[in-house]
Amino acid sequence: MSTTHTKSLLLQSLIATLICGTLASVPAFARQSGATIIKNKPASANTLTEDKQALPKVALSKDILYKLTTSELAVQRGEWQSAFVTILSVAQQTRDPRLAKRAMEIAMGAQQMDESMAALRLWRELAPDSTEAEQYYLSLMVIQNNFDAIQKLFSPKLKTSNGADQIALIYHAQRVLARMQDQQQAFKTLETILQPYADSFDAHIALSRGAYRNKDRARALSEAQAASKLREDSELAILTLAQASEPQEGLQLVAAYLQRLPQAKEVRLAYATMLIENKQLATAKEEFLILLREQESKGESSTQSLYTLGAITMELGQTNEAESYFDTFLKRATEDDDSSPVYVNLAQIALQRKDKKTADQWLAKVERKEGKNPAWFAIQMRRALLIASDGHYTDARKFLQTVTPEKDAEKIQILQTEAQIMKDAGQTLEAFVLLQLALSEYPGSTELIYDFAMLAEAQKQYPEMEAALKQLIQMAPNNALAYNALGYSYADRNIELQSAQQLIEAANQLNPNDPYILDSLGWVKFRLKKLPEAEQYLRSSFALRQDVDVAVHLAEVLWVQDKKTEAMQLFSDAQKKDSKNSLLKSTLERLGLRPELSLP
Repeated sequence: MSTTHTKSLLLQSLIATLICGTLASVPAFARQSGATIIKNKPASANTLTEDKQALPKVALSKDILYKLTTSELAVQRGEWQSAFVTILSVAQQTRDPRLAKRAMEIAMGAQQMDESMAALRLWRELAPDSTEAEQYYLSLMVIQNNFDAIQKLFSPKLKTSNGADQIALIYHAQRVLARMQDQQQAFKTLETILQPYADSFDAHIALSRGAYRNKDRARALSEAQAASKLREDSELAILTLAQASEPQEGLQLVAAYLQRLPQAKEVRLAYATMLIENKQLATAKEEFLILLREQESKGESSTQSLYTLGAITMELGQTNEAESYFDTFLKRATEDDDSSPVYVNLAQIALQRKDKKTADQWLAKVERKEGKNPAWFAIQMRRALLIASDGHYTDARKFLQTVTPEKDAEKIQILQTEAQIMKDAGQTLEAFVLLQLALSEYPGSTELIYDFAMLAEAQKQYPEMEAALKQLIQMAPNNALAYNALGYSYADRNIELQSAQQLIEAANQLNPNDPYILDSLGWVKFRLKKLPEAEQYLRSSFALRQDVDVAVHLAEVLWVQDKKTEAMQLFSDAQKKDSKNSLLKSTLERLGLRPELSLP
């Protein structure tokens, strides 16, 4: 991996997927299990409206009002415990389920599991028919991996239900258990819950999904086949069967189903998506065209199909057609449609045409949406680099000053981007100083440490580079980039080769089949005179990414093995692609090859 390949580490936003389909900020103990927990919030009219028909007839006395008011003030001061005890005691006194719920919210906000459960038990006692209380209860049972409690809740409810209610409960049980950490035990629990209904269509579907989640493909397939036999025309059955089958067999099953039932819209959408996942883009395009024509004939929203067709044709290199689909998307888009990805793709098309001005105009259309668009900030960094790429380095830095960061991670990205712009402008020393100052403000930023190390190496300040990467490895022992960068630097300087090999192999274990790491492995093997191994790794790297630096490394390895014809071809192709590449120039000079690539 050469230094020209290195990339800054960027933080990514994580979005929790919650059981009840609600997105909320959650306490740490809930986030770890992906359960549905609502964050701590003050009581309001909206909070205290559940189960009006079951509310106790208790007057709001001055004493109760005083306790509730002082408790909420205590919560705002961070004094959760006194507030919790007070509100829970008032809930017990008044038998008001709304207050039990509020006590639970306070305990959850303080990340106190035992207190949360105590308040939740009271809430369920006071409002036994509350669906919301049951959802919270299931969420906490998931966090605690309490399979018995989940079974004891679902089994009696299934026994006393029928029809659509029973079907809904079957799938609800499967979805809840799918969130458990121990999927083997989760499937056993699902089997126990559904045992009385095991021969029903919906139980077969739920069991197939559960088995698939448990990585038991054979059981998933047998359950899906049983469901399909019961209802041959069921869209749910064919989709479940396709999921349980091997990818190509699943595609064939769905294609055959659509031949028989071409109007199955959901199946066609799933089939088109499966084709994309299997890289069969031309066929996927035809399926989305069918969906688009059907949507247009029925007056249905077609924006999602238009966007997908634009993305597919863009991937196929059909940029004019892609642009047409994206333009139509923008004409038909409503407030519910997110146009940001379309703007980004149109900017990419403009860049392919070397029209940077139009690309920036498209990116400028992406709205921040009050912090609800996580891509917005990264796009602003891209715009700054785009401005700088035309040599307008001062304008790019001025543009960065107009971008308001909302958190430290964004401030760090601005510093990284500014340092990159300064480096591109040839202001390497200034960029180096900027990163030093940035690290004094954010000493724990692994992104800044990595960028600092790469800039130090570019300036041949190797002690600073090595110290930074060693610090990064200590701080982030799973950071493959750090291992690879330090190992490659040793190999490139032809020093500490055993350590270099160990570092790069560690990187490869952390991130297998990365083309840059494979390039580093090939280069260190070359330095160790292990030429066949070096060639093997470099060919693997080049097969994954036709990068000029990798081509140069591979060409040199071939050259020293007297495979000069192939080496010359690689050098020639690299020169056509990037004649100014520094590694290419230095290698040709070292091997005594002239710029026109004739033999010496």
